[in-house]
Amino acid sequence: MSRKANSVAVGIFVVLTVTLATVLLVLFSGNPWWSPKQRFVLLYDSSIHGLNVGAPVTLKGVRVGQVSDIYPRLYGDNTAVLNTVTIEIDESILKDSTHDSSPLSAQTLIDRGLRAQLRQQSLLTGLLYVDVDFEPNKPRETKPFATDYPQLPTTPTNLEQLSRDLEAVDLNALMSDLQLAVNGASRLLNDPELQQLAGNLNASLEKVDTTVQTLERTLANLASNYSAVAGDARTFLSGLESDSTAALNKINETLDNLQSSTEAFETFADNAAFLSSDDSPLLYNLNNAATGLNQASDQLRELSNLLNRKPEVLIYGRTEEE
Repeated sequence: MSRKANSVAVGIFVVLTVTLATVLLVLFSGNPWWSPKQRFVLLYDSSIHGLNVGAPVTLKGVRVGQVSDIYPRLYGDNTAVLNTVTIEIDESILKDSTHDSSPLSAQTLIDRGLRAQLRQQSLLTGLLYVDVDFEPNKPRETKPFATDYPQLPTTPTNLEQLSRDLEAVDLNALMSDLQLAVNGASRLLNDPELQQLAGNLNASLEKVDTTVQTLERTLANLASNYSAVAGDARTFLSGLESDSTAALNKINETLDNLQSSTEAFETFADNAAFLSSDDSPLLYNLNNAATGLNQASDQLRELSNLLNRKPEVLIYGRTEEE
């Protein structure tokens, strides 16, 4: 009897120990099972296969709650069957640090742009979770039905958005336009004028090629002729320079002799001044002769200057401007 009582006492002690350990584990693990929750309802008119009770609810990748209930429900006089998802979010997370420590109301969170979206946990398992975030620029998708908790607006998944975009495309009009484009291209490619145009273009290109070859030969001939002409011109100018130099030397020599003669004549005229009076014909003639010699000397000097500037005058002569 004593042994049986000891067994019962040991069993009770073990149960109490396990219970106490569980309570302590819950207390110190930080899992707020008894902390206040903010509950929202999500309504979906499409399949939510892969979303289970207990699935995480995340905000910016951090778990802030879980899915507490999932069930289909009839709304609108039993004409609309919607998947109803209830989620729980820890109220301690839904606080505004700029105000007091009281949690924000559900309507305030919704007005600030809180939205929910289904996302995949893994491509292999196909399991889903709920991601919430503040996206005020995205449209609010809610159903016009009364719910047990505030209805949190949802945003479509990427696949749903793609499906909606494809449904919005008028495929019949697109196919009709595509058919018209194909028919137009076929008519253009089979047009005899286009085929003839291709032949004419080919012939034109051949003519252009021939013209380019002829032009290249002509330019080569011009280059060789230019080289020959340039050589002849250089030879001619060299000869002209030597001839003009010799002519200038002779003219300078003549000018020197003429200058000496003029000076001698002037000396002679001065010495012979006493032979006649101021109105003597001899003196008058002598003065005229001296003037003529001076003019001749000036003309020769001008000719010398002209030959210095333009030696080709000896060959081509003076122009009207000169």
